[in-house]
Amino acid sequence: TDSGGSWRLIFGKGTKLTIESSK
Repeated sequence: TDSGGSWRLIFGKGTKLTIESSK
């Protein structure tokens, strides 16, 4: 579960960056 949480955080940050780039 710890690994999943960390990955989720990284993925969320990446998604945020992607969304900003798309804008």
